[in-house]
Amino acid sequence: MLVTVMPGTNLFTLSSDDAMGRPYLPIPILLLIVCVLAFGILSGSAQAALPEVPDPQTWSTLPAAERDARAGALREKLRAATPDERRKFRERLRERLSALPPEQRREIADRLREDWKAMSDADRDRLRAERREYIRSLSAEEREALLRERRELLDRMKPEERRRWQREIGR
Repeated sequence: MLVTVMPGTNLFTLSSDDAMGRPYLPIPILLLIVCVLAFGILSGSAQAALPEVPDPQTWSTLPAAERDARAGALREKLRAATPDERRKFRERLRERLSALPPEQRREIADRLREDWKAMSDADRDRLRAERREYIRSLSAEEREALLRERRELLDRMKPEERRRWQREIGR
């Protein structure tokens, strides 16, 4: 399209609408912002998809070193996720665990407890520190939700189970 510039017209302020003699109607800035945010959110969520919830049975049978490495990678992926994505991940994990028969959950807990006991004090301290650091990286709302979940778990335990659990994790 041929555009003629009249004397006194600033070339840099012209739009194709000016050239056609129609009034210039700017795109509402809010619409532009919404489009940019939607594109950023959609493309970002496609790139940083949450990891699948691991199979608890398989996870508990992994050698401790491999489970530790996978847990570290999982924490990094979750750290990059949004609070809502992390909440959904925890929900899916709880669903997957609660779908297991009680005796299978007990076996998993026993295997993991034995691995914990077999660890050196330095490894247990390192894992505790990594967990604390991860918790600190969460938002205040997420930390409160995790605390609420922990309290609910403790409330469902029998007193002797709660004491054993607290003794075994070193609290």
